Amino acid sequence: MKILLVCTKQRFGNKPSCGGRGSEVLADTLAHQITMRGLADRLVVQRFPCLGSCEEGPNVRITGGALFHHVCTEQLEQILRCALDDAASEQQDD
Repeated sequence: MKILLVCTKQRFGNKPSCGGRGSEVLADTLAHQITMRGLADRLVVQRFPCLGSCEEGPNVRITGGALFHHVCTEQLEQILRCALDDAASEQQDD
């Protein structure tokens, strides 16, 4: 199973953060798409406190795979495809 880590760090003041740039909505949208497509046995969304790239957020990491910066809803389809490809490749290696 692949985990999609969505940074939800909310920094205060003028500091950039994933949470301040809409990452909660991205996490909700990813989780909804996974459920609606029946992919919950292969993919899961996990909110993560920080992926260490606040200036480039919102950030999403596929465990054991790619890290995506400046993520917007238009990129979610690409991220899901990449995660599914990674999950399929792991199953073939087993």
